[in-house]
Amino acid sequence: MKKRNIPLLIMLGLFLVLILTAVIAAVFGVPVVAMNELELSIASFDFWTIGHFLWGVSLFVIAFTIGWIIKNRTGAPKDPINEPEFKSFVLYWVIIFIISGLWELIENTLLLLAGMKVRPDGPANIITDIIIWGIGGCVSWYMTDLMFLSDKYLRAYYIYGFMCLTMGLIIFIAFGFA
Repeated sequence: MKKRNIPLLIMLGLFLVLILTAVIAAVFGVPVVAMNELELSIASFDFWTIGHFLWGVSLFVIAFTIGWIIKNRTGAPKDPINEPEFKSFVLYWVIIFIISGLWELIENTLLLLAGMKVRPDGPANIITDIIIWGIGGCVSWYMTDLMFLSDKYLRAYYIYGFMCLTMGLIIFIAFGFA
């Protein structure tokens, strides 16, 4: 199996876990999709779901870019540029999961105590949020691999990452403080 296909397999696994989480939550009477404000933060999926996906994509781009700069900060540019190592991609993706877990912890403790959040997230919502971050990271991981297949993808990769980060901020500002 090609290493290039691993993020796709991880995404498939995460989608299966996502579906399983939503089904188990539904069996216990938890709404799958928040259809009103009362179900927000309890349902498996709410309007924040797209923001979690976009943050996963953006943070992978940021982690990769910082790692790439650190790894290639020599006096003279290398030609050709070496393809990043597989273990670096895994590390950047794991960083996404760590950040998403920390965010859920902060969101459900500090933001709750500060009054910026009305009630804590339900277990199904927390699990799906973290998985969605991971799926966003996998999308970026795959796009990064594409970037190294052809230099035509380089500009699109950074534009896509910047757009996702911007959309994440817009969603947070529009829905978080509305």
